[in-house]
Amino acid sequence: MGEVWSNGQCRCKGRAVATTDFKAQEDDGMKMDVMVDGARMTVKISGRLDVHTAPVLDELIEHQLANIKELMLDCGGVDSVSSVGLRAILKAHQKMKDSHGRLLLKNVTKSTADVFEVTGLDRILHCERKPRSMSVAGLQMIAKGANGECYKVDDETVLKLYFDYVEEAYAVKEKELAKQAFVAGVPTPISFDVVACGDRRGILYEMIRADTLSKYIETNVDRFDEVVELYVGFCKKIHAIVPAPNTFPDAVTLACGYVDACDFFNERQRAFLKDRLVRTERHGTLIHWDLHPSNIMRDGENLCLIDMGDMAVGTPFFDLGQIKHVLHYCGGMGLCHTFIGLSDAIAVRVWKKFVASYFGHPAPDALAVIEENIDFYRAIKNVFLYLCRSGGETMRSRRKEFIFQMLPKEFAQLR
Repeated sequence: MGEVWSNGQCRCKGRAVATTDFKAQEDDGMKMDVMVDGARMTVKISGRLDVHTAPVLDELIEHQLANIKELMLDCGGVDSVSSVGLRAILKAHQKMKDSHGRLLLKNVTKSTADVFEVTGLDRILHCERKPRSMSVAGLQMIAKGANGECYKVDDETVLKLYFDYVEEAYAVKEKELAKQAFVAGVPTPISFDVVACGDRRGILYEMIRADTLSKYIETNVDRFDEVVELYVGFCKKIHAIVPAPNTFPDAVTLACGYVDACDFFNERQRAFLKDRLVRTERHGTLIHWDLHPSNIMRDGENLCLIDMGDMAVGTPFFDLGQIKHVLHYCGGMGLCHTFIGLSDAIAVRVWKKFVASYFGHPAPDALAVIEENIDFYRAIKNVFLYLCRSGGETMRSRRKEFIFQMLPKEFAQLR
């Protein structure tokens, strides 16, 4: 699961710094809270946005948007919006456009969305509807991962609910990527809606009556080679899909953002990593970026991919790095069964068979070179996981060590 903006900001909630002049500004009928996190400003509006209160938003737009590249207006508490309020929003939209930034309206209520639709502004502005609320009380938890849980809502629907440290926008992003993946031909369940459970966000999916490929491998060890070949073939199928242009983010651009955002690299190390990344061949084909066998479901002879929040376009090595990390590293550390439900000894065997088969059973020396390349992309994925605090603080502190272990020796010598 996951979201990182192109400038390297992680999907986890950051430490927002309030602006001094506009924190909790109040006017008759409106309250406005403002927070700034790097180049992103979030403005939470409550009450009426009309002729009496819109000047407060106008003043903010006029004087406080220097160096802001993303302005987010949280309209969840807006009771009503008048034509003057609409003009203030349009002014913000134009100002962000002029500075090559963007305006996003989130938590837009039905009444406000209706106004946008009547005036035609829904075709100009980027709006996200306010998610409907639901509770998981009494629901059966059917799976749990590093960033969230899955609950059975009914026989037709499952809820994928993120933990509260995952940014709210990530659920919207995953829903959109899942839709784009389905259209591109990826076998994946249909996503219906984004919902709110208190401070947490989730997505409703169609229920898949299937077991994970991890479980299938575990229970079919007598057919080990055949089942691993099934896994390899499915991964190659995903890696051969060429989606429509600009429907998925570019993995190299994202990865360079992760490197820029990582606090333990020095400038020479960042330059080394980014230079190698930009020399990566742009395949234009899909990657999942978490293609381990528990994110693949098996129903009869059909395989189906889940957890679509990190999908991008790029070289398959981005995927192979994460597959190796989960199967080979976690398996060797005795963690694979905990993470994906596949016994550790079998996981290590799966990786050895998988990587050889994926590359057509090369000679040992050639395979060693391939695995060194895979380790580079494995390290980049772990930079992303470090930024996201995936696995908690204990795991986060360990990631720095094995990121340096995975990268070439000359990298660590750059001071």
